Amino acid sequence: MAAIEARPAPAGAPAASCAGRPAGGPADAPGVSWLLAAVLVPATSVALAATNPLLQHWFLIPVTVCGVLIGVDAVEWLLRRRDVFDPQAILGLFGLHFYYLAPILHVTLDFWPPLLFPSTPDWRAALGAMALLNAVGLAGYRAIVSAPAGRRAEVKVQRHGGMRFLSFDEVRFQRFAVAAVAVGLLAFAALVTLLGGPAGFLTAMTQDRQALAGLGWLLLLSESFPLLLFCLVAVRWRGVLRQRTGLVVLLLVGLVVVQFAVSGLRGSRSSVLWPLVLGLVLIHLVVVPITRKAFFASAAVVVVFVYGYGLYKGAGVEVMDIAKGTRTVEEVSETTGRGLPMVLLGDFGRADIQALLLDRERTDAAGWSLGSTYLAAPLSLVPGTLGDADLRDKSQVGTNALYGPGVYESGLRSERVFGITGEATLNFGPAGALASFAVLGLFLRFARRYHRWARRSSQLTPKLLCVPLGAVTVILVTADLDNILAFYVGEVLPLTVVVFCALARRPATGVDNPKVGHYASKRVLASNAIKS
Repeated sequence: MAAIEARPAPAGAPAASCAGRPAGGPADAPGVSWLLAAVLVPATSVALAATNPLLQHWFLIPVTVCGVLIGVDAVEWLLRRRDVFDPQAILGLFGLHFYYLAPILHVTLDFWPPLLFPSTPDWRAALGAMALLNAVGLAGYRAIVSAPAGRRAEVKVQRHGGMRFLSFDEVRFQRFAVAAVAVGLLAFAALVTLLGGPAGFLTAMTQDRQALAGLGWLLLLSESFPLLLFCLVAVRWRGVLRQRTGLVVLLLVGLVVVQFAVSGLRGSRSSVLWPLVLGLVLIHLVVVPITRKAFFASAAVVVVFVYGYGLYKGAGVEVMDIAKGTRTVEEVSETTGRGLPMVLLGDFGRADIQALLLDRERTDAAGWSLGSTYLAAPLSLVPGTLGDADLRDKSQVGTNALYGPGVYESGLRSERVFGITGEATLNFGPAGALASFAVLGLFLRFARRYHRWARRSSQLTPKLLCVPLGAVTVILVTADLDNILAFYVGEVLPLTVVVFCALARRPATGVDNPKVGHYASKRVLASNAIKS
């Protein structure tokens, strides 16, 4: 995060990190990106297959097609044709790993989920079937995101994003942000008190996490204040931060430290990781553009963080033995099963689990839940008896689908995350999996237009509301509906509420409202005619 561009973009102009060459040159032609993706990805597949006989299997063909279809956006990003945090480009970069590299790494490393096997002894057949489905889905996704946007749709996004008849009152924003931070601090203080003070809080978070049962909403409130405080500081002192980019790095580090102390100790990586991502996007849009070099450095930090945090999640406070020198990182990794392959393929990939789900569906070993996990997801956030409604949630459906009918009822619980396509397969089979790509494409169309408008706008409202879009893109692919809702309620909703509370009505002028300007000019002409 050291390479942060110190030159702020002019108000209303595109960020400096977006374009490295004048628009309209030969490198900006869409065909160049397709050509590069169509050459580089298959060439990589051929080279890998030539060095590893395990990859000399038909599964590599549809996997390579997926790599080309999603890798086009990654090439566009590398050619500087897209902004650093453009949602579609982010999905292209992450999707190149998710849909292409992850299946190849599974076969190369012989890394598979324990106690789970497809219907055939060869995992490659299951991966190939899933890759075929993904290739069809990604083709539909590309058709949706590549369809030209009408002028009417663009104007609609701009008017909504710019809050045309409402102005952003920065003083009101600061007041409401301070109030929201105060509420979060009070909730955190109440949580610590209920758990028996600082010592009890530390014990509950690190060793006895069952003590947190029934405190879901209090946890959400208490975990919201670090990101709100970060946004308050970034907006209030953005002028100072532009001049001293070292303070930006300290601010991001402070966000991670506070978020870890408040929520990360209980083993939730997402409660620390996603606020950090939101903080990076906020800095990029509001304070100073982040360069691609800083982006890659931040991505490396994220991988190291997820790896180290995985060790903590598996070993608990015993991970401190590494710092004491009594155990090595390799020993803790082997004991907990949280090595680097688990990070790349378990945390940042779903290829094996989604392939297994499709295999279960194809062999009639699992039935469809017909949307029950989608109905159960929002109810899990509702306190009281309504939240305990008898619905087949993701854990029940997923456990029985993976391990066999009745296994969940016997007491075994699977807490696996399936991703948007995996959960759609659980509910509606292959047709649901294909529909998930249409949902992804429609969301990306909106996110891309909104992000473009937010960058061009000189107003803070669209920039602040645009902050979650880059993170949501990755979350949609890797997470299930309950995880997505928890992210929205815990991280996005508090910031959104504060932003909307900061909006104030202003008198419409001819510049702000063309209709008002039109009728105002007619009144002026009529008045002049009467006077004359």
